[in-house]
Amino acid sequence: MLNEQLNNKLSMFGSLHLTTLAVFILVIFVFYFNREKIKNEKFEKIFRITMGVFLLTFETLYHIWVLSRSAYTIDMIPLTGFCALTNLLTAITLLSGKTKFFNYLIYYALTGALFSLVFVDTTYGIPHFRYFHYFFVHFGFLLSSLYYFFINKIEINLKNMIKASSVLFVYTIVVLIFDIVLNKNWFYLIESPVKEISDAFGTPWYTILWILTIIIITYLWYLLFDFLKRKKINI
Repeated sequence: MLNEQLNNKLSMFGSLHLTTLAVFILVIFVFYFNREKIKNEKFEKIFRITMGVFLLTFETLYHIWVLSRSAYTIDMIPLTGFCALTNLLTAITLLSGKTKFFNYLIYYALTGALFSLVFVDTTYGIPHFRYFHYFFVHFGFLLSSLYYFFINKIEINLKNMIKASSVLFVYTIVVLIFDIVLNKNWFYLIESPVKEISDAFGTPWYTILWILTIIIITYLWYLLFDFLKRKKINI
């Protein structure tokens, strides 16, 4: 699982990528259609602890793997990556039992998973460890938020969305300052993982549009949830 010769086995929108997405969508539907069965204290506790340990374990193993390759840098700090930070916050929330924070984390989880699972930033495929880490972690924090959404333990309202967006915007500006000072690309604020996108817009328009896109998508998630609630669609 750690053989570097297994690199370059995954391509964006290739058969493995699309199959992986199809499996994840199937799991989400299974949770959705069984939401009444999993809406109980016993299952919630098992899910919360299992998923929390799962996310922390996979992230820890990833750091160990990078260390073993002598490739560990400041870029590995979870605070420097949007999804890594979302994963850490999700794991802490799950293990601490303070699930009210999913009122805000769900926006980060949906946004991070949308970009990371669709526009993959790895070339490692099955059976390499990095493939499982990348997809399982991103899907793990997404499923965690969706679970609490499905069992109606997430309060969707404008106030929570504004809080989530405000915190994200302020933190993003802080990260951008560090990007400029340290010549980094944390949060992909300087260059997109799909380089053609950032090249097309150039500097600084890519950065400005990327920040606006994240905030707008957060608002669009709220509009979607609000629409479903007003239409009394059973979610």
